[in-house]
Amino acid sequence: MGIGLGIFLVVIGAVLSYGITTDIAGLDLDAIGMILMIAGVAVVVLTLVLMMVRRDRTRRPVQDDSDVI
Repeated sequence: MGIGLGIFLVVIGAVLSYGITTDIAGLDLDAIGMILMIAGVAVVVLTLVLMMVRRDRTRRPVQDDSDVI
């Protein structure tokens, strides 16, 4: 879900920054687009880091308890 949200933010930011040429009074669409793209990349990176941390945490050595009856 986090990766999808990040990609969505990057796409919306790119559309606002590069795709829309209309000027709206009081809004800088280029700046808003860049902020959304940076936020999207940050979400993707953070999600990948958290996934790697969880993955390493779930690996546990297997204990051989063949002596236990």
